[in-house]
Amino acid sequence: MSNHVEIEEFFSPERVEWAYRMALRDQREGRQRNAEKAMQIARSRDPKMLKAMEKGAEIVVRMDEEQRGRTRRMAENLSEQVETTETQLWREAYRLMDEGKPIPNFAWMYLAGAYLAGFII
Repeated sequence: MSNHVEIEEFFSPERVEWAYRMALRDQREGRQRNAEKAMQIARSRDPKMLKAMEKGAEIVVRMDEEQRGRTRRMAENLSEQVETTETQLWREAYRLMDEGKPIPNFAWMYLAGAYLAGFII
């Protein structure tokens, strides 16, 4: 039996929600040092962090589709057709990090990724 954890099993909706909740808690409590550490990791394009951000974004997109997909596609007014804010934030934070251009506006999203990747406990 192997001692490694399969990525698909490790990154679950519950784990992504936990990481995001922890980042929001840190933001609320003013733990700027954690956000700064996450920004450093994002700037370095650490492969583990990139994978966490990618999987986190995929899971959040899938959750959004499962919860609001049909409603969003059939909605007549524009505000009901867009993805949730969290979905957009995860996707954009990952994209910018992948391109090597993470921005401070997404520091708290990168913190969620750092929690997800195990950089911050």
